[in-house]
Amino acid sequence: MTFDHYQNPFTTYRFGILLSIFLMQLLTMPLFEGSMTAGYAADTLFYLLLAAAAFSVRHSRFFKLAIFLGAGAIAGECTSYVSDRIVILIITNFISCAYLALVTLLIAIEVTRHRSISADTVMGGLCVYVLIGVFWTIIFINLELIRPRSFDFGVHGPHPGMDATYGLLMYYSFVTLLTIGYGDVVPFSSMAQTLTIMEGLIGQFYLIFFMATLVGLYVQKRQGRDSPQF
Repeated sequence: MTFDHYQNPFTTYRFGILLSIFLMQLLTMPLFEGSMTAGYAADTLFYLLLAAAAFSVRHSRFFKLAIFLGAGAIAGECTSYVSDRIVILIITNFISCAYLALVTLLIAIEVTRHRSISADTVMGGLCVYVLIGVFWTIIFINLELIRPRSFDFGVHGPHPGMDATYGLLMYYSFVTLLTIGYGDVVPFSSMAQTLTIMEGLIGQFYLIFFMATLVGLYVQKRQGRDSPQF
């Protein structure tokens, strides 16, 4: 029995693992809604999401920078358990945004460099789309922390708690990214409205770019298959 062609499943399905962790976070959040367990579970899955994102770009020359920013984000989150100073949370969120922007860009570059369509290519493209939504979630949270009442939560109550605000703004971010727009959470300030427009534009441009990439790879593969052999 030989192991020359053995492939580590964690390497082969690194984008699938990243996507699975996000889905776990999405599905478990409602199960612990309104309890302290929800906060710890959400934070733990968020740490795993950061770690999986770093693992997926470990061959990049910017991997050490990603590790540095990811460690800073996790350290800041842990500090927030023992300190209730808003400034620490705001700084931590900015570090998290820098980390997410970096790994999202690195994954997008890697996906576009693929020369064939595979499950890894599709999963990587979906991971970029998901990370865009997570990135804007943290941007919206920071805006609400810096400028309270930037968002009107309507039927959800005028003053939701921090955990509820995180969940609602995550929901709002992905509703915006998917261009669903239910209207139960409304950007109230001009900055919130501008950022909402930016997320919608980036999300749509990315979908067009990703679909064009997949179509291009498919056409290239078909042309190579149909070309005459001499």
